[in-house]
Amino acid sequence: MRLRNVKNAHEILENSKYFIKDYKNYKGKFNELFNNDNEIRLEIGMGKGTFITTLAKENPNINFIGVEKYESVLVRGI
Repeated sequence: MRLRNVKNAHEILENSKYFIKDYKNYKGKFNELFNNDNEIRLEIGMGKGTFITTLAKENPNINFIGVEKYESVLVRGI
């Protein structure tokens, strides 16, 4: 997948409620972040986010976390 750089991607992420900047603080306790004890599933390389958001809508009783390496791609996923 080739995506162009998104202007101000860093600022967009910093202001998004869906971006977890301090994720290391939740190591072993992501349920505190979600405020429930639901199962957690991880998607590595979430791209534009279509797959993970579809799964989240179909499975509201599961908490999903998407990981993406590049800010521009993550912004599109969010």
